[in-house]
Amino acid sequence: MKKNVRRLILVGVILVIGWFAGPPLIGYFVQGPGPERAQTSARFQEIPTSFVHTSDFDEALPFMALATIDVDGDGRDEVFAGGGIGQDDALLAFDGTTFAAHVFSADFEGFTSDATYGALSLDLEPDGWVDLLVARNSGIYVYGGSADGFRRRAHIVLPDSTAAPLSLAVTDLENDGVPEIFASGYLRQEFVEGETIFNQEYGAYSMFFSLYPDGRVVDRTSGSGLRRRHNTFVAVFVDLDNDSDDELVIAHDTGMPAVWKNLGDGTFAAVELPVTFSYPMGIGVGDMNNDSQPDLYFSNVGPTLPNFLLKGDLRKDQPLYKDYILLENTGGLTFSDVARARGAARIGFGWGVLAEDLTGDGRDDLLVMQNYVRFPGVKLLELYEGHLLEQQAEGSFAAVERTAGLANPYFGVTAAVSDFDGNGTPDVILANLDGPLRVFLNQADPAQWVAVPLSDRVENMGARVRLVMDNGTERVRYITAGEGLGSDSTPTVFMGLGTASRVDTIEVRLRSGVVRTHAPVGTGRVPASAWDQL
Repeated sequence: MKKNVRRLILVGVILVIGWFAGPPLIGYFVQGPGPERAQTSARFQEIPTSFVHTSDFDEALPFMALATIDVDGDGRDEVFAGGGIGQDDALLAFDGTTFAAHVFSADFEGFTSDATYGALSLDLEPDGWVDLLVARNSGIYVYGGSADGFRRRAHIVLPDSTAAPLSLAVTDLENDGVPEIFASGYLRQEFVEGETIFNQEYGAYSMFFSLYPDGRVVDRTSGSGLRRRHNTFVAVFVDLDNDSDDELVIAHDTGMPAVWKNLGDGTFAAVELPVTFSYPMGIGVGDMNNDSQPDLYFSNVGPTLPNFLLKGDLRKDQPLYKDYILLENTGGLTFSDVARARGAARIGFGWGVLAEDLTGDGRDDLLVMQNYVRFPGVKLLELYEGHLLEQQAEGSFAAVERTAGLANPYFGVTAAVSDFDGNGTPDVILANLDGPLRVFLNQADPAQWVAVPLSDRVENMGARVRLVMDNGTERVRYITAGEGLGSDSTPTVFMGLGTASRVDTIEVRLRSGVVRTHAPVGTGRVPASAWDQL
């Protein structure tokens, strides 16, 4: 621990020197050349919010929950924002001008001494009212939704008494309507011994469990083969090999990205990946090359800090990799890291990431949250403002956050996407530690997208949505819950049309094998009535 303190002091000295040398010079010195920059037609308008996150980061881990959730069943999402120590959680609604506290009754009070790290919205019964799972330092709390508001239904304590749940992911192993939840476990702040420990047995145990509508919990961690002691930031379930069984993707601290194959019998097996020791912190899931296979993007520490501060107990034969990682799915659970080739690798210290077509051109883009609340000099020097990496026509990525209006010079930790103004375009929420919650409405022409509004039901998790356009092109997206970091975006699917003028067919394939189609479509938001059965 003392060694880590000395290292942080050295970083502070470097940053102070840089302050007097000038932010541009220290910015280049610290991170070197970043991603290419470009202009974009995308435009976002910020909408004021009433929530500013605060916390005591000597007592709490540096994370914050963020979830979109339609609490009143009107087809428009509200926003759940997790509070830090000394602060209540918040439920916010868009009133057409600002995001302010929602009048919907919620039993979130009484946790001001307990930081909130993650959240997940899901209709557990299902009864048409979406429920909310909240990961706090003291465990997971289940809140049942109803016409009368949220009421606390259950409190799930992780078996590892040293662990705090950071993020929540969901699947349904048996397709029986009972969700299985993976809670990413991280050592609570009072048990953290260091941040660069790779080889020692160190960290917290995550938990994998079935959650029944009445709040009953069945722990399946050991039986599934997923019991492992290792600090974990986030996990996502997604079908990577198109066999209708969701694989589990994990971002481990002081470790490496991991994929666990679903064997179809309630157990998982590790998949070999082209990765080495790193600090993967966020996970984005998207079809980056439109080949109908989900690809995986992981944030990392990047070039912000020198190797000697990060190698910890790694041996000479254990290489440290600091770049971001983009695992292109090449079929059969094989992957190739194409981040460097596509200009999405050399990015400064990052956290939550999302893959989403935010520009409507038919290609998935990457949204990256940056900065570290325990390195205040990074923010003072304005080194990082997050990135919207727009995918260019030839497949490379370029930073466009400045012209798009999404630059975020705060302690960005996670993000989510929804459609708050109901026009069928993806809007963006950025969550900042010790800073404002920021919401941006997409100003693009809704005719550039088609939006498929699915519900937050268990059976929709893991669904595959395929669009067939009038020019013969196809696009596929996968419903994942928990993508990013401690966050949960809307289950509504947004797909940019690119050069197509209309969508001829929408096909929704559930993990159970049920397939439903809708046609003709055109553009814009598909009526929710078309998917009442979903």
